[in-house]
Amino acid sequence: MESNLIDGWIFVDKPVGVSSNFVLQKIKRIVKNKKGGYVGTLDPLASGFLPVAIGKATKVISFVEKENKKYLFAIHWGVKTDTADSEGKIIEKKNCFPTDQEIKFCLKNFIGEIEQTPPKFSSVKINGFRAYDLARKNIPFKLKKRKVRIKELKFLKKISNEKAFFYLECSSGTYVRSLAETIAQSLGTIGMLTELRRVGFGDCNKKLISLDYLLSLVHSDDLVKLVHPIDVFFHCNNYLNLDYKQVKKVLTGNYIEMNEESTAFKMDKNIVFAKYESQLVAVGCVEKNNFQPKKLFISHI
Repeated sequence: MESNLIDGWIFVDKPVGVSSNFVLQKIKRIVKNKKGGYVGTLDPLASGFLPVAIGKATKVISFVEKENKKYLFAIHWGVKTDTADSEGKIIEKKNCFPTDQEIKFCLKNFIGEIEQTPPKFSSVKINGFRAYDLARKNIPFKLKKRKVRIKELKFLKKISNEKAFFYLECSSGTYVRSLAETIAQSLGTIGMLTELRRVGFGDCNKKLISLDYLLSLVHSDDLVKLVHPIDVFFHCNNYLNLDYKQVKKVLTGNYIEMNEESTAFKMDKNIVFAKYESQLVAVGCVEKNNFQPKKLFISHI
């Protein structure tokens, strides 16, 4: 298989029990060590939508990572662990379980912008070190609060007095483990995250591919069919068609002046793809009616 023919996204249904990086390395081997990356780390406990960028698609990761995420998750009431999830050591128990009505009423307070403190067992860097490494070594440290946005939070069902399921749509950077603990605290009890599945990433609505199925592929044509285009996360109105002279300017890092007709279309979050004869040339943004290229997909024409 010619690895340089593959540029785009593979939407993997990450299984429980493996890291996001494990999935990435497996896929890179399939495409013969092609450059790759992923967006939105999922812990081993979590499953679901993991977008993996292959080849030139890695150039748009920074434009995608701030997309909203959608999750299904479960809280186990009455138990607190040092990692805020079921993989940690139990440090407290409390025989207090909220009612359905209490849960529904409580969730209204979490809609909108809230402040969160990341879990100590997280990948946040503290003076160059990962928080989870410091926590495992019992080195004391403080984590700064961050603002995140909760767009939607629904109580779905109660499995038992000790366990309930929820749906969440939130901004990038939201820690669901911390949210689960805070919800429990607001209900006068304690709790931990026991299940987490990402079911959505931005507005992208594509079928997920299991890791086992990907690893079973032998023919390159079968793999190519699963690869989504580089611009799959972006709307069709985010394109600027260039002529030959404009392409030459863009390839040397220069901006393109845009006339009123060019800027009349709506540009989602100011992100624009420049094209020449149906080929993606660059991705960038519009600043003061000028297209500013940020990443190039080709080096020459």
